[in-house]
Amino acid sequence: MAESKTWVDKIATTVQVLSVVVGVVVSVLSFNATRQKEADARRIEALKPFHELQRSVYLETVKTAAIIANPDGRTADEISKAKRRFRELYVAELSMVESPDVESGMIGLAKAVDPELKQLSLAQQAALNLAHALGRSYQ
Repeated sequence: MAESKTWVDKIATTVQVLSVVVGVVVSVLSFNATRQKEADARRIEALKPFHELQRSVYLETVKTAAIIANPDGRTADEISKAKRRFRELYVAELSMVESPDVESGMIGLAKAVDPELKQLSLAQQAALNLAHALGRSYQ
């Protein structure tokens, strides 16, 4: 009788094997989840400078837009400088970090306050294309 295993011994052996397999699977899943969390944290940390730049450019853009949209009480020089800066932001810094919604908003503001702001020279269009390409490289 010692030679043949009883059904209790067989069940005990099966439970031991299953316990080891489940332990390995749980360990692998836990390891992968930890690696994913670490990768997400690194990605967020790597994007911080971009988000800080984006926030800074957005703040300057909204200040410039406020001057253009509210010209009453401002000198012609202030408005002229704001329009020039608006175009600079549009064809360069802002275009590098803006979302499609922000781009639409800039175009809408230009149409509303001065349609000439949308007219770009070849050099300005090239700068706009470059800024968009640089922005895509962040993604």
